[in-house]
Amino acid sequence: MRIRSLAHPLVITLLVFASLGLSVTLLEVATGYLYERAGLANGKRMVDLYLGRTTEVRAGVTATRNASIAPHPYLLFVQAPNMVADGYQQTNSLGYRNKEFTVEKPADTIRIVVLGGSTTFMWPYVKNPADTWVARLEAKLQAISSKRVQVVNAGISYGTSAESLAGYVFRHRFLQPDIVIYHGGGNDVLPLFFDHYNPEYTHFRSAGSGSAPRPGEQFLLANSNTVRYLYARWLESVGSVVVTKPFWEVDPLVALERARQQAPIGFERNVETLITLSKNSGADVVLFGFLQARRQFLSRNAEAFKGYEDALVLGLEKNYDVLARAGRRHHVPFVIPAQERFQDEWFQDNCHLTPEGEEVKAQIMFEELSAHPQFLTTANSAAPFAH
Repeated sequence: MRIRSLAHPLVITLLVFASLGLSVTLLEVATGYLYERAGLANGKRMVDLYLGRTTEVRAGVTATRNASIAPHPYLLFVQAPNMVADGYQQTNSLGYRNKEFTVEKPADTIRIVVLGGSTTFMWPYVKNPADTWVARLEAKLQAISSKRVQVVNAGISYGTSAESLAGYVFRHRFLQPDIVIYHGGGNDVLPLFFDHYNPEYTHFRSAGSGSAPRPGEQFLLANSNTVRYLYARWLESVGSVVVTKPFWEVDPLVALERARQQAPIGFERNVETLITLSKNSGADVVLFGFLQARRQFLSRNAEAFKGYEDALVLGLEKNYDVLARAGRRHHVPFVIPAQERFQDEWFQDNCHLTPEGEEVKAQIMFEELSAHPQFLTTANSAAPFAH
C-alpha cells in the first residue's frame, strides 16, 4: 500500500514536468515563428549585436537606415561589414561598399577614397552596388587609364562631416589614397536647426545604448526564441548605435531662424581639417557639393521635410559657402552638381537619386577627374588640374 501511495505523487510530478516541458517547447516554437515574421528590424539588429553576430538585414529593414550601421568605440558608428541585403553583398569585410580589397594599395593602382553620407553609400536607395555613382565613376575612369583604378565607397548612412573626418583619421587614410573626394554638406544642415549649437555636434548627436550584454543575457538570447522575441520587441525603439535629435520636433520657423543666425562652424572645422590631413598624406582633394531636389520638390517624396524647405535651402547655401572658401584657401576643386542636369523624377526623396541620377552624378565627377594628372590622355594632356 505504501508503494502505491508514493507512486501516485510521483506520477503527478512527472506529468507536471512533462506538461511544463511540452508548454515550453510549444512556446519556443511559437515565439520562434513570431520572431522570424515580426518586423522589429532594429530590435533584431540589437539582438544580433548582443550575440556578437554579423548584422543580418531582414525584410522591412528599409524603414531604418540605422539597420546597416554598427557601433564603434571611438568613431561613434560605422557601416556594418559583410552586409548582405536585396540579393547583393552590400559591404565587404572592411565595411566599404566594394568588393574585397587589401588595405595595402597594390602596385600600379590609382586609389580614390570617396567620403560622404548616405548619398555616397546609397543603400537602401540603390540596391545593386554597381549602380551607385561611386561604382560608375570607377568604371568610367578605368576606361581611360592603363593602371588599375579603384574607387572606394567610404560613405556612411546619415554621416555628417564629423563621421567622415573621424573615419578618415582612424581608417581611410591608411588605404593610401591618391585622391580623396568629399561629397557632403547635406547632413550638416540639420545641426543648425537646434539651439545650443556646438561645433562638435554634441547638441545634435550622441552614442546609443550600446551592444554589450549583461551577464547571462547572451546565454539566454542564444538559447531561447522567447527571450529573443521579447528582447527584439523591447529594444525596437531603442537607439542602440547612435541617437540623433529628430528635426521634426523643431518648429519649421524656428529652424529657419536658427539656420539664419547660426554659423556652420563645425562643418567648416571638419572640412578644413579633412583637406589639410589629406594633403599632408600626399592625396589630392576634390570637394563635391551635396545635391538636393529643387525647393518645390524637397518634400514631395519626403513628407517629414514639409515646412522645412526654406531652412534646408538656406543651410545648404551656407555649407556651399564653406566648401567654396575651403576650396579657394587650399587650392582644391569644388565641384557643384548642376541642378539642370538632373530630372526631378530621379529624386527618390529630398536627395537620394535613382540609378539614372547616379549615372549623371558619376559623369560630373568623371569630367572633373579626367583632367587630373593621374588620368591625362593625349586628348587632354594640356588641361591643368586647378581651379
